[in-house]
This record gives sequence, C-alpha cells and structure tokens, in this order.
Amino acid sequence: MKDVLDSIFSSVEVFAYRCVNDDDYTMKEMHGAVELITGYAPDAILGNAQVSFVGLTFEEDKEKVFAEVDAAIEAGKTWDVAYRLVRPNGDLMPVRERGNAVFQDGELVYLEGLIVGAQAEVDLRDEMHDMLHMSQTKNDRVQQVVSQITRSLRQLNMLSINASVEAARSGEAGRGFAVVATEMKALANQNATWARAISDELRLNS
Repeated sequence: MKDVLDSIFSSVEVFAYRCVNDDDYTMKEMHGAVELITGYAPDAILGNAQVSFVGLTFEEDKEKVFAEVDAAIEAGKTWDVAYRLVRPNGDLMPVRERGNAVFQDGELVYLEGLIVGAQAEVDLRDEMHDMLHMSQTKNDRVQQVVSQITRSLRQLNMLSINASVEAARSGEAGRGFAVVATEMKALANQNATWARAISDELRLNS
C-alpha cells in the first residue's frame, strides 16, 4: 500500500500522513512529497527519529495549529489550517493542512490527513494586494498564477479519483484510501472556488 500511495502523490506537492495526537504529533506514516515540502526525508520525521513534526512548525504558528486541531476534534469536524514549516536551511515553507481524527470504539487512535505546499497561494495573495493599482502586465501575471493553481487542482482531483479506485479495490484494507480521496476532493473543490472567484474579479477590473 505504501508504494501505491507514494505513486499517487508523486506528481503534486502534497503528502498524506497518519500521526499520534500527542505534543509532537508523532508521525507514524507519511506518503508523498514529504522531502520536497519539509526538506527532510520521511525516515527523519517518522517516530521523531531526528525531528518531530511540531518541531518543524514555525514557532509563531504552533499555538494556532494546536487550537484549530483541538477544536475540530472536539466538534467532530475536519480541520483546515494554514501555517508555516521551517526547512533545514531556515527557509519558511507555507503549507495548508486538512485532516480529521480517527476513532475506534469511542477512543481517538490517530489523526490523518493531507498537507499541501501552499507557496502558490501565498504568491497570489501578495499579488492581490496591489490589484486596484496594478498595470495590465501585472494583471496578466496574476491570471497566470491563477491558471497554475487551477492546473494543480485538476491534478489533485485526478489523484482523488485514483485514491477512490484503490479504496474500492482494496476493500477494508483500503479504508485509508477512501479518507484520503475524500479530503483531497474537498481541498481541491474549495481552492478551485477561490481561484475562480479571483479570476472573475480580475476580469471585471481589467
């Protein structure tokens, strides 16, 4: 199953995880573009071998992440939180995480979800600050960024379909695929709506 998950996530800047709900969010499984996003190989993070996932989180963002995850768990909902990771060279990597708690017999056994590199979203927000005063050239640049995000979202939708197929093939053993597929589709749909709204606004103001 690990090889299949890694194959599914190989074409986009995203990884799936399963972790313990402890102070370190101790990672038990990670599949996809882990090193591309964090700067660390999965083996360095799994089981807190070299660094914990919370240890990678930018200090100013930790309280927000804990608060939003805890609130979602208590409410029985999915969390969707944006924050920054600190890469080995000190650079900050914006990410967006969508996840949920998994219970068995009423007991919380682990957390699982998706973490997506969000640099494109950050770049687009920066461009939008000057939208009212931008030249046509800059307007075109923002449209290009929106188009890039839209293409990535199409890829994410295709990956959710692949994960759904694997879930159906694997039966009970593929339950994790079904969860991943659902979260990927929700994330893609939400971001697609946002990208379309920005694109429409730019056309109205061009």
